[in-house]
Amino acid sequence: MKNPIRVVLIEDDPDWLNIMENLIGKEEDMSLVGCAQTQEEGITLSHALNNIDIFLVDINLSGVNLDGIYTALELKREKTSKVIMLTSMSEEDIIQKAFMAGASDYILKKDVHRIPEIIRSNYNNESSPVEAVLKEFRRLKSEEQIKDLTNAEREIFEYIEKGYSRKKITLETHKSDNTLKTHFKNIFKKLSVSNTKDLINKVKTGGLK
Repeated sequence: MKNPIRVVLIEDDPDWLNIMENLIGKEEDMSLVGCAQTQEEGITLSHALNNIDIFLVDINLSGVNLDGIYTALELKREKTSKVIMLTSMSEEDIIQKAFMAGASDYILKKDVHRIPEIIRSNYNNESSPVEAVLKEFRRLKSEEQIKDLTNAEREIFEYIEKGYSRKKITLETHKSDNTLKTHFKNIFKKLSVSNTKDLINKVKTGGLK
């Protein structure tokens, strides 16, 4: 028998934790290997466990601030695992934000009985046509965020995106400190952010801050 699909659930509602434990526990081809209730717990758990195939992440982990979407963003930055969003909301803009964060699918909680099916579908279709469409959608939304940058600012942004420090960017571009500061200031202003982390998050999520 093949190894079971390893699933981690990030959900703050205790009742839903119980529902999911029972639901996945009945499936012979999958195993719920961990649960977390907050963004911080979820990220910590992702570091502690190996070979996670699917993360099931509630869109709202605390209140209605969509922090599950930021959780998905962090998970996809560090893991190749697939992320499926759990939600009670069907608003198009929220679903788009989830996909921009790297989610490969979402499931409405009212359709809870379909969750094992959705898990299998995502696990078995590593390069589906939908994934190709989502990849292009993310690229276009990200490009939209930096369309107002000059060529020089785009060059700096590309170094920031690669994780280069300001000192390393100075060495790579041979620009003076004052010139680099001006570029950083202009980039932050155009994208309405105050630091490089928020800048990268906003571009990668197509405007989600």
